Amino acid sequence: MKLKFDEERALAVFQALEKPYVDESGIYKTATLPQNRFQPEVGAREYANWLFFLSLFERGGIVSGDTMKFLWQLHQDLPELYEPQIVSTSWTPQKIEDAFKTVAPKILNGNGTGEVGAGSLSYKLSEHTAAWYRNAVTLHKHWGGDIRNVFWGVTEFEESFRRVDYHNNPAGFNGMRRKIFSLLVIWLQEKNFIPLFPGPIPVDFHAMRVLWETDILRLNGFAKPFEPKEGKHSPALAGKISMRVSEKFMDTIAKWSQKFLLKHKMSHMVINPALWLLSRDLCAEQFQNITFAQKAENSMAPGNESAVPKTGSRMRHFRKAKEAMRFTEAEDLRQNHALWSAGYKDPCGHCPIEKWCSWSIPAAPYYTWGIMVRSGPRVPYHSPLIPGMLCPSSYQSRKRSRK
Repeated sequence: MKLKFDEERALAVFQALEKPYVDESGIYKTATLPQNRFQPEVGAREYANWLFFLSLFERGGIVSGDTMKFLWQLHQDLPELYEPQIVSTSWTPQKIEDAFKTVAPKILNGNGTGEVGAGSLSYKLSEHTAAWYRNAVTLHKHWGGDIRNVFWGVTEFEESFRRVDYHNNPAGFNGMRRKIFSLLVIWLQEKNFIPLFPGPIPVDFHAMRVLWETDILRLNGFAKPFEPKEGKHSPALAGKISMRVSEKFMDTIAKWSQKFLLKHKMSHMVINPALWLLSRDLCAEQFQNITFAQKAENSMAPGNESAVPKTGSRMRHFRKAKEAMRFTEAEDLRQNHALWSAGYKDPCGHCPIEKWCSWSIPAAPYYTWGIMVRSGPRVPYHSPLIPGMLCPSSYQSRKRSRK
């Protein structure tokens, strides 16, 4: 897939993110990555295996923090589920599914347990638990029950990925594609569990959003005006520039990122979290990125906390709201400054790469239909109360403050 990348622009953007992330300044001053909120007090092998099982759930429409909270409680109650040998000999996929359902009420505080009783992991629960069992068996049978053995003697990313790619290797892991594996590599390298070697950016929605909204990623010929299907898509998508995301599309970006970072002596362990946190904490709360469907799913919109569903997958809730999805149009904001909320905190005013950012890319279409959508040009904030009002010196994202 011959995507185009503006490498001069990428270098400027990545350098602008690299320094504040390394210095822990600006928007990164108090940021905590989800994997660092849950750290089991166990030996290195057990910790590495915990990260392995954790990484397998970092896909689809699942919120990282919610998933980790769930799997942390599972570890507290049933640490043996993270022991490959025990799972291989004493568990079944059905028993694992039942265990998931016993954990849900403990972390949901009476807010419901989802359609099949496993809270935020209810979506494709049987698929997840069957994969858990198969991967535990594989880890025990082929890798001595220790995920670190996958990396024995490895000196580069592609070699290690070939070892876990279940499409081409019987010793591979179900669901472990390039995005998941590159994330696991970062987690294991952060904890010094495996050797350091260059790797790609784990290409998820957040990485793609930043690359596209800053015009690093050029999709001419790939991105086209969307034609919604009646009864399936929101009419509000009509004419919006869109791109359907595929594994091949994401892999192309990942492979480019690895070569680019290596060329410019940048670390995937820095650029990846810098991109991810930027999108999660700032882009998610940019006014034009907040759709009606998203307000029904999370607390991005001030004053809308009571509407937040406590359980179930993000994807399912977006689908329920697809007919009500609405975008704030750039032209409307330019013509009517009163559309800006009086309490709007202007996340863009705190963004280290704002001058390179030209577009709004909301999350709802991606988590609902798997398509990236540019809802329109990004309009700089104009206070409806005080013309030219400066943003406050600090910024606390609603996403970051979630427990």
